[in-house]
Amino acid sequence: MTRHGGTRSLKRLNTPKYLQIKRKHGKFFMKPSPGPHPNRFCLPLLHIVRDLLNIVDNHREAKKLIGLGKFSVDGKVVKDKAYPLGLMDVLSIDKLNKHYRILPDSHHGLILHEISEAESTFKLSRIIQKSTIKGGHIQLNLHDGRNILIRVKDPKKPKEDIYKRMDVLKISVPEQEIQKVLKFKEGNLALIMSGKNIGQVGKIISILKRFGPKASTVSIQHKSDHTETLYDYTFIIGEDQSEINLPELE
Repeated sequence: MTRHGGTRSLKRLNTPKYLQIKRKHGKFFMKPSPGPHPNRFCLPLLHIVRDLLNIVDNHREAKKLIGLGKFSVDGKVVKDKAYPLGLMDVLSIDKLNKHYRILPDSHHGLILHEISEAESTFKLSRIIQKSTIKGGHIQLNLHDGRNILIRVKDPKKPKEDIYKRMDVLKISVPEQEIQKVLKFKEGNLALIMSGKNIGQVGKIISILKRFGPKASTVSIQHKSDHTETLYDYTFIIGEDQSEINLPELE
């Protein structure tokens, strides 16, 4: 990592393989700003604007457009050129009426998948941690850095506590209202978000829990085959059918 042109940059050789960087963009590449997504598994906004969408030809033009507030992520305008977009984030370009969701892909790691305006109003967020706070209320910490507070009427009988780690919430953006809870269980549809089978979609056949974070596995029926993946690589996307539009389901 080094400083180049007044910004923190990565040398091209140190960038993740899935980043689709063109040779003409030289030796250095934009380092993502700190955020909720893993540093090596996100797409900086400038990279998306310049290299993936090809809206502009160079760094300067991309920086200018972003600074003018032409792009929004999950319904909020973003002016940070290094803003990190990760799994399930929704990018909107209102002037062009274009909307994209960040999805895992077997070839590129992460891709921009174009979606409809209606679908851009919600996203899927996985629960990574749940805690009880003062007053007996429940706080859900989600994979994209969000925190959602679930208010409980009676802490001794918390009927509102229907959430578990690994469950996925379908939430409106930017309001963050829960529209649906997708349970992490057998029979539901899952997307493999990491590992050698990244991007595969299928129905969960079995969940085998063992001691240790890397020991538990999930078996998914992908087309006519069964794929086994790690517990934490599994992201629920629907029950009988997917809640989001996916490239291979079109």
